Amino acid sequence: MDSLTERTITVRFPDDGEADAPLKVHEGIARPFKYLQQVLEGAFEESQQREVRIKEVTRAVGVVVLQHEIDIVNSLTKDNLLDAMIALEYLQFDTDKIFTPGSTQSLLWRIHRRVSWRREVTASCLPAEGSLLWFRWCMAAGCEMSSWPVASLLDSFARYAFIARFIHRHKDIRVGLLPCLLKAPQLIRAQWRRCERGEAEDDASKAAVSLVGTVDDELSYGRIDMPCHELSTFITEATGSPGLSDAHSAVFEQDIFTSSASYTTHPFDDGKRGSIERGNIFVDVAGLRHGPPFPWDSPADAPRDADAKVGDVRGWNVRIGTLMPDSLGSRAKETFVSCFGADFSLEVPCGAAEGTAATQPAAGDSRRPSSVKLHEPPVINVGTRIEMGEEGASVDVFSFILLGTEQPLGVQEANISAEALKGDARLKEVKMKVTVRFFPMRTLAFHYLRLCARDGHWAGVTLMDGQVDSSLFFSAAIQDVPQSKYDTIGENLTGDAIRESFSVLPAVLPIVPTLPPEVQEAFEDALKEAVDAQQDDHFKQLYNALINSATQEAADRRRLEAENKQLRERIITLEDQGRRGTKRPREEMDGQQQQQREECEGGADQQAKRPREEDTKMTT
Repeated sequence: MDSLTERTITVRFPDDGEADAPLKVHEGIARPFKYLQQVLEGAFEESQQREVRIKEVTRAVGVVVLQHEIDIVNSLTKDNLLDAMIALEYLQFDTDKIFTPGSTQSLLWRIHRRVSWRREVTASCLPAEGSLLWFRWCMAAGCEMSSWPVASLLDSFARYAFIARFIHRHKDIRVGLLPCLLKAPQLIRAQWRRCERGEAEDDASKAAVSLVGTVDDELSYGRIDMPCHELSTFITEATGSPGLSDAHSAVFEQDIFTSSASYTTHPFDDGKRGSIERGNIFVDVAGLRHGPPFPWDSPADAPRDADAKVGDVRGWNVRIGTLMPDSLGSRAKETFVSCFGADFSLEVPCGAAEGTAATQPAAGDSRRPSSVKLHEPPVINVGTRIEMGEEGASVDVFSFILLGTEQPLGVQEANISAEALKGDARLKEVKMKVTVRFFPMRTLAFHYLRLCARDGHWAGVTLMDGQVDSSLFFSAAIQDVPQSKYDTIGENLTGDAIRESFSVLPAVLPIVPTLPPEVQEAFEDALKEAVDAQQDDHFKQLYNALINSATQEAADRRRLEAENKQLRERIITLEDQGRRGTKRPREEMDGQQQQQREECEGGADQQAKRPREEDTKMTT
């Protein structure tokens, strides 16, 4: 209908004055707002008078949101962005639905594009403050954002689903929020607690999970760096734990605070030969001709050809693990961390097992199944078992990669019997359903472990069991061990162990001089074996030089960290004073006033003790 002849409704706002004319809104504009639909279509007086009074939206914001979605986006500024998003949720605008004829984009997508679109901005050509370009530039530049609406955006996602959806669906928005998030882990705590209580997942919890996942990614790709003590504080406060040890237990004791991704694929068609890659996750599937028992690794002659018969397979070997990102190159072993769990099923279409018991409807269900599962529910294994203390919970059903060492998931399951699978199904018909669950808080805990190893903070390493990563064993276990354990350490300090742990050697070297002589000797022999040194004298000189250099470097790093900590504390104090409108701490001002009083009293005493003649001279 033409806008000139389309019927209108009248909208009034709580801050309207006597001189303010009511806002006329065309029905086509009002239709996407469920709040307005309920009022106009209900048996209310407003429906008869075609007038609506909106109590929770001001006129300035209402004028922005009660127009065509393209005009809404064009009217957004730094100052009204947050209020407009809240108003859209209050008025129940379906931000995911496409209302513009011929368009393929929703309002949520349009707002994201306008906020996150980045333009090259130089210091000589800054955008005008108050515009959305200014807001975008601040996010892209990673500025301190407490004075801009970014902090308010982060504060609001727990209360407003639209803002939470805006955050968890757009990674660049989350990256822009990180400087504020790292200073406010309590914003994550509320959603962590909801997950602990078993509350249903919603947009707010998804936003919190994706925000922590973005911290993981930025650390893994080296785009941000954090001292291990700062990350420890973040994990502790985000989980609401009294200490780091309790935080680690909370993170590993339950499969909560996760995000998941599911997909279906045919692992043996189109030349895949059982190998699939999705993002940084790889899946390898192979048939097994013999067994049970089945081997952990697939034999070289394992059936993988697309035309091989499913009936000839005795079992299945499935491996799920992590791919190192190519973009990091050699740095991947030092920085990249991942942690996930997975589940899967292998099936063939019912036509491949026609007429068998597997294709019959289940009891009480008249519908025939569309596929036949080729195995029992899988029991997933890993090579390393993680013990959370001697009496704590054990977690052994997730994969992780840390310091270049990976613990993939593995499954060996028997195929269904040939009697149950009558037919001529081929491997290319096998369909695989995979669900991967990511654990961002566990990944953050592993990042803490990595940073402790990098910084030589071995107390933090031993806080998590030494079995977490075998490459850290010699690093963590040689701290404060009794003499009775020296032989055990010597047995584990081999050349192979050192070769697997080159990435942590720079952090290990500074503590070597503090170790017992027996352990120092074992470590030196293992390192010599690892580098295959032939000249003892040359190796000894190089070894001593590395130890001295690393020790001095570690001392300098600790000194700089202490100075940086003092500087940060001083900055926080100054900012707090600025907010209170004072230039100095109260105790400092009180101390100075006391000093002034004492000086005045001392001056009076001196005046009283002066000789009379001196007083006479002064009077004259």
